[in-house]
This record gives sequence, structure tokens and C-alpha cells, in this order.
Amino acid sequence: MSDSLTDSFEALLRRDPNTPAIADVDAWWQTHVEVTDGASPAAAAVLGGFAADRLAYAFASGYAAALRQLIGPDEAPRRRALCASESEGAHPSKLRTTLTLDEGGGGSITGDKSFATLGHLADELLVVAVTGQDEQGRNRLRVARIPPTREGVSFGQPVSPTFVPELPHVPLSLREVRVEPEELIPGDGYLSVLKPFRTLEDAHVFLAVLGWLTKIGRHVGWPDEFVERGLGLIAGLTCVAASPSPLSPAVHRVLGGLLAASKEHIVRLESSVAWQALAEEDRVRWARDRRLLEVAGQARAARLQAARDRPQ
Repeated sequence: MSDSLTDSFEALLRRDPNTPAIADVDAWWQTHVEVTDGASPAAAAVLGGFAADRLAYAFASGYAAALRQLIGPDEAPRRRALCASESEGAHPSKLRTTLTLDEGGGGSITGDKSFATLGHLADELLVVAVTGQDEQGRNRLRVARIPPTREGVSFGQPVSPTFVPELPHVPLSLREVRVEPEELIPGDGYLSVLKPFRTLEDAHVFLAVLGWLTKIGRHVGWPDEFVERGLGLIAGLTCVAASPSPLSPAVHRVLGGLLAASKEHIVRLESSVAWQALAEEDRVRWARDRRLLEVAGQARAARLQAARDRPQ
């Protein structure tokens, strides 16, 4: 067991579970930065989840940690938003936002994104755009890292979803937005960003949720075996989250098993007498928000089946 994983477990079992309420997204980010200083992305997801006071902010910590694992270390913490989804979806074939490259290695982006989670509050936007088609007529993608204050970038009215309403989505418009060469992420945008992020997001978000549940369990005095089962799942998901090969079919199958076990763990918690020890406000909010864990469930199942069908 690595020292960093041991440190995470020590923190989960020793830190005060009576964490303060979080007023809004800015307060969440300040808390996340404070409690995850020096931590790896996987540990940041767990510790950020532990510090959250609700599922929405646990998810936000997992999302932020997944993007940091994908992009790499920062000189200073940055809130990021992945901007992929458009009116017809986020599949590469459905994207219409275009990146026109120039001879200097940069270019300009024009298009519309239907929503970006917390995009209007981000320090950096990761914009997925089409640069043309390959020999089979499939869209070629690149991803640009641009500041939200760049000329040509504008946001629509934030929309709060019916679950986790604390995390609004916002439409994004880009009109001839300049992209410098160093702002383009190297490699194919689908294989180097969009596809691996789906795996990394699943792993880091469930790490954050399990960290949050560990805090809740300790706060209200759940039986030790409930807490320990969650710690075991965190150990497995940490290995997946830190994998250098998130596109590996083997990694997908391990993740599939861990996500299934995590959901079974949550169902057992919900049906236990111990769950009734939660404050009524927490139980009501959980009932409203737990749908978040099923978002993109069909796509997740399809990726797992593809990994099972691929020869090893």
C-alpha cells in the first residue's frame, strides 16, 4: 500500500467528521483547495468529498480532481470546465464547434456548447472542437485550454438542474476565439481527453462520494463494517484513478466491478437502520440528488461491454 493511500485512510479515520456547512460554489472551492493541498488527484477527490456537506460538492471535488489527473499538475489550483456537449450531444460525430488552425500553430474557435458545468465560474475552459474529418469521414477533434475572459467567449443564463441544483450548467458561445499554440492540448482530442476523461470522472467522482459517506458514517456513528467496506472500495478506485492507461479494457473491467460494488454498498446503506441516523435534511437532499450517480449510465454500460468483448 502506497504512503499516499495510507495517508488518505489516516485522514478519513482521524479528521473531525463534524465539518462546517458550505454556503455556495465559491466556498466549496476554497474548502477543496485548503483540504487537498499537496494531495494527488485521487486523494484530492477523497479528501474533498470528506470535507463536503452534500453530494453536490462531493461531486464537484471528484470532477475537479479528474480534470487535474487528465491535464497534469498546476502551478496554482484552477477550477476547470470541460466544454464538449452541444445541442445534439457530446459524441464526436455530433459536434459542430470548429477550430480553424493557422500556419503559426494556433487558430480560432467558433461554435456553441449547450452546457458546461460551472463553466461561468471556471478559471479555465477545456473546449472540444472539430478540426476536420479523417479518411473515414469521422470528425477530428482537438481540445483548447482558454480563459473564460478571452474575447469572443460569452455565457448564457446559468440553469440549475432538478438534482444537485447547487451546480448550475451554463450555455457557452464562442465566436472567433483566438487560441495560442501552447493552449492546444497535444494529441487527438477524443483519445487524449474526451474518452479517458469518462473513465477518470467515474473513478474520481465515486472516490469523492465514498469519502463523503465515510465522513457521514463517522459523524452519526455507523457500524465499523460500513465504514471499512467503503475504505476497501476507496483503495480499489484509487488504483484505477491513478492508472496511466485509462483506456485499457482491463482497467474498464476493474472499474466496472468497483462501481457495481460501490452502488451495492450505497443500496445497503440506504436500507439499513443506520441510514435513519442521518439528519432529515441530509436524507431528503440525498433522495433528490442520488440520480447524479446514474447519469450517463447507458454509455458507461456500453463501454464496459466493449471492454468485455475486446480480445485480451
